[in-house]
Amino acid sequence: MVLLVLLAVLVLLAVDGLLLIPGLIIAYDLTAIAWQWQGFIPDPQVPPEPWMSMAVGLIATLVPAIIDGVLLHFLLHDKERGTSKSSS
Repeated sequence: MVLLVLLAVLVLLAVDGLLLIPGLIIAYDLTAIAWQWQGFIPDPQVPPEPWMSMAVGLIATLVPAIIDGVLLHFLLHDKERGTSKSSS
């Protein structure tokens, strides 16, 4: 059981890593910041002000957090449904 939990955590961390780039792109688009590709992660063309940087970071981290919450909801909901059927 412990190994399954660790595996689930590792899978969700991998999903979070993959969703960081789309989260940044969505955040830049929502805040109307022009961005460019200079490497693996999209960078703003002009560095934003501190409050705008905080807003971009918040939006970029909310995308993986929301998707993790939805995935966990469905996984736990299926788990609860499976245990209630097996106990009756």
